[in-house]
Amino acid sequence: MPNDSTLNKEYPALPMEGIEIGELGDLSGTTPPREVESYGIHRFSTTTRLIVTFAMIALVTAAIFIAVQIFIAFMRGNILAPESYIGMVIAALLATIPATLLGFFSARGITVPIAKITDTVKEIQGGDYSARTGFTGYDEVGLLGSTLDEMADTIKRTTEYERQITVEVAHELRTPLMAMQANLEAMIDGVIEVDTDRLVAVNSEVLRLGRLVEAQLRLSRLEARKVEFHPRRLDLSLLITRLISNYKLLVESSGLVLDFAAEKELFIYADPDMIRQVAANLISNAIRYTPEGGRVRVLVRRVKHTAELEVADTGIGIGKEDLDVIFDKFQRAESNPKKSSGGLGIGLAIAREIVDIHKGTITVQSELGLGSSFTILLPLDK
Repeated sequence: MPNDSTLNKEYPALPMEGIEIGELGDLSGTTPPREVESYGIHRFSTTTRLIVTFAMIALVTAAIFIAVQIFIAFMRGNILAPESYIGMVIAALLATIPATLLGFFSARGITVPIAKITDTVKEIQGGDYSARTGFTGYDEVGLLGSTLDEMADTIKRTTEYERQITVEVAHELRTPLMAMQANLEAMIDGVIEVDTDRLVAVNSEVLRLGRLVEAQLRLSRLEARKVEFHPRRLDLSLLITRLISNYKLLVESSGLVLDFAAEKELFIYADPDMIRQVAANLISNAIRYTPEGGRVRVLVRRVKHTAELEVADTGIGIGKEDLDVIFDKFQRAESNPKKSSGGLGIGLAIAREIVDIHKGTITVQSELGLGSSFTILLPLDK
């Protein structure tokens, strides 16, 4: 865990001065799907069609066999007795019986799974997203069933996610809305005096709710990969160096010490605005949750084939019970005494999505009272 000694010993601060700054298309012309010709047999069930098909194969095979026998007898100059013709016809007719049974059982092997898939689709359409075919295997029916089950899993996750988002947003909005309503009603009824301070307080809550809605909208777009993404070859060290220069006065006014070190020319392929947003969020959190007299460290370096961005602090830290959910939406550490310090509880979720879009990873190590360390690894652009 970061502390004063490790911050100073391992990564000495670099002076701020002298750092070298180096969908769906137009469907109007789409041809409507052509009806497949089935020559009238679409009026019959699949089972009937297969039975008729197997019986016809048996009859045709028997007819060919009879024709061959007659031809052989004719070439040899033999004359078959009428009884022989009758026997061959009877044999041909009898051959259709096992063929018909074979067609029936083959049809059942196809129609029963299809019926199961149809029933499952109807259940999902009716709102039962737990319905599954349970089919496996590499044949066409097995692949169709397993693909349908995967689709049902996706639908279920999406539905649960939408329900969760609705609950979370409603929870986040309810308390400030109730507070604003209570204050406004009190001012309207004359219970409290209408003055600038109260109006400013209500306006600040309105602005905070606006930021919350905007952040939630951005997160939803990131999760759905619907956000604009403009990657280019980017010097991470240069970007963070410029960002640090903007935070220098804020750190000093907060009574903190900022340690910054960066290897030069660490190039990544990334969207600069997105990476800047992630870094700014981590640095802002470090400043917010570090008491006066503490230290904030920002480190940029090469680790094997990745560029590492580390933001560490000697702040209040995060409890072990909160580390697993710290990147989830609307999650602020229960053990955090500054839980209501103005954060929306959505910044780290946005950071995780942005890092994921860039094929990177973000991790955290923390301990209560000792501070936190967030580490981002991004692939180097060769």
